[in-house]
Formats: sequence, structure tokens, C-alpha cells
Amino acid sequence: MNATETQTYTVIGLTLDVDRTELLIAAVIAGTFADQVELLATSEEDFTRWAEEFNAPDPDTAADLAYAFCRDFGYAEEDTAGEYLQRVLAEAGIKATRGAHLGSSCAWIAVPTPDGGEVLLTGQDRHEAEVDYPLTDHVGWLACAFGKDGVEATVLYDSHTPDLAADTAAAVAAVRATVATG
Repeated sequence: MNATETQTYTVIGLTLDVDRTELLIAAVIAGTFADQVELLATSEEDFTRWAEEFNAPDPDTAADLAYAFCRDFGYAEEDTAGEYLQRVLAEAGIKATRGAHLGSSCAWIAVPTPDGGEVLLTGQDRHEAEVDYPLTDHVGWLACAFGKDGVEATVLYDSHTPDLAADTAAAVAAVRATVATG
């Protein structure tokens, strides 16, 4: 499968009933099985068994989409798309920092790569070179990898997708693949 191809994965797990934003994943299975999964009654009052299907390029991205789906943007209203992206990166174990050009309005989130370069992520369209905009204003992410010389950029992820949860999960998957391989 190339990077743009997706398939359907069924994610099975438990949601925490206290706020229904916490998901504990038990399995990610390739295929459409959510309707066939028999969700057994749980003996614990605080959890609900759960199964949902997601289209993704790989099981890790399907899991990221499931986590984002269950979180349902349960963050405070003052959070920005950049803060959301930085949280999802951190939850994926990816260290990220914020950056900007001094004296300009350009802003991004930077992730160091093993080869001494970095991946820069920023918004798209009306939020080009910006990350601190309202969650509801999201129109897409752009992720570019720069070598340690900082001159030549490779586009890793380029979307125009207003679905913040799905778009962020896909952008984080692209970053994770680059950070893992350098």
C-alpha cells in the first residue's frame, strides 16, 4: 500500500463511562467487523464495550482516529488547533516544540528528526504559517521535513481536511513514520 491508500480497520475497546472520552483499545483488526462484534456485557459499571470502523493507512492511524473520536474534542474552549496537535503528538510519544520567525506572524510546531533535521507543521489555507487558531477554524495541516542544513524541504503531509481529529491523526502518523526512519 502506498502512503495515500487506506483500508478499513475495526477498533475494539472500552470507553470510560465517567466522561466517555477515555478509550482503552483491546484490538485493531483489518476489515469491517464492527457490526459483527458481539459486545458482551461488562461486569464493571464504569466501562462500556465499544467497536467502531475507521479508514486509515495503517492500524496505528486507525487507533489514533479512535482515540480522537472518543475524545470528541473534550478540551477547553480556549484551546487552539496547535495546542490540540501538540497534545496528540505528545500522546504518540513525539516530542514537539513551538517555533516562529522573530518579527513575523509565521508559527509552527517543530519535531526533531534523528538525522539532525526537523519536521515543521503548520495550518493550511487561511491559516498558512499559523497554528494558534480556534479548533473550529481548522482547514488542514502541512508537514514538511527539513534536513539538518534546513534548506531543502520534503512535503510529508499536505491536507485540506476540516475534520481536525482525523486530519491530526493522519498528520501525526506521517510525522511518526519520518521520526522512526529519519
